[in-house]
Amino acid sequence: MRRLASVVLVLLVVLAVAGTVVDRVAVARTEDRLLAEAREELTLAQDAEVEIDGFPFLTQVLAGRLSEVRGTASTLVLEDFELHDVRVALRGVAPEEPYPAETVEINAEIPAATLQVALAGAVDLPGDPLRVDVANGLVQLGVEVAGLELAVVLEPVLVDGAIGVELGEVSVGGGTVPRELVGVVEDLLGDVRVEIPGLPEGLVPTRLAVGRDAVELRLQGSDVELGEWVG
Repeated sequence: MRRLASVVLVLLVVLAVAGTVVDRVAVARTEDRLLAEAREELTLAQDAEVEIDGFPFLTQVLAGRLSEVRGTASTLVLEDFELHDVRVALRGVAPEEPYPAETVEINAEIPAATLQVALAGAVDLPGDPLRVDVANGLVQLGVEVAGLELAVVLEPVLVDGAIGVELGEVSVGGGTVPRELVGVVEDLLGDVRVEIPGLPEGLVPTRLAVGRDAVELRLQGSDVELGEWVG
């Protein structure tokens, strides 16, 4: 009897190990497939990764719900809008098209170059060329007007799901400027709205903050169909 119990125990261990191996192989293949489909629709850096959390994986598939899927990429380009240091967290994801997710959270950085291109297309300031720098927690727009450098400190804000700006200090050639000129600049920049292109329905920006050398962005959404991106 003791020998039979030992044999049964060994068999159970072997089956458990085999089941774990099969489960991990299935996870790896699914991660590769999801990443490949994402690359077909999105411009991702070569270092992009997808990781499916939770064990066992196969029972999640049978239940039709992956508890959590995480992704990272050093760059992601949405049309011409480039994001850096992208971190994605998806929860409650159906493993088949259109890949609906119960919740989506994406944290990323908007580099100065992306802001510069977006603002150049959204505002018609006199002078040339328009430059945007992000340094030490400040966003500064600069443009040369009549041989003098017009510098404007900007605070990015969220306005109706888009990125707007609030005006800070304005200077010309390092000196203060008349209130009338500040009013002109404020009128030109006050209605600026930079849309983040290519987002699936339900995914919207919820946070902006100026970091050390980029603007930090958070996107969030519920019941988002990721198939609009990767389907």
